[in-house]
Amino acid sequence: MSPLVIAALRALLVGIALGAAAGQVGIVVAVGIEFGLGVPGLVAFYAVLGVAALAALEVGLVALWTLLTMVRRDAIFDEGAFRWVRVVTLAGVVAALLVATACVHYGELDDAPGLVVIGGGVAVGGAAYALLMLVMRGLLQNATVLRRELDEVV
Repeated sequence: MSPLVIAALRALLVGIALGAAAGQVGIVVAVGIEFGLGVPGLVAFYAVLGVAALAALEVGLVALWTLLTMVRRDAIFDEGAFRWVRVVTLAGVVAALLVATACVHYGELDDAPGLVVIGGGVAVGGAAYALLMLVMRGLLQNATVLRRELDEVV
């Protein structure tokens, strides 16, 4: 893969990670302000869900960074890549489930059917993402076997 493409992807991953970290700090500050104003309730629950979803995103970004490093070293057809693909898959599914949970829960409390639909859409998107990653993992597995066989022939 082109070094320019890898550099561009890494720049995007850094930007996403910085945005996620800023979002986590923003959530914590907003919750602090809400509690300072004496507004109790489920604010902490939603804050924990938001911070956890962003943390799952950050874990997935670290795994993607590692996979990009493996691509750059031409070591992507190694057994170690499967672990990182699993991490990316699980991180995406966890983040989608946390966001869907928050949307559906708040939508039911606030009688906002649109938010419930959005939460359901996020859940369906998370399921589609997981299935896509399973297909991609299968393709990586097949390519790894073929690469091993080719190395034996050569």
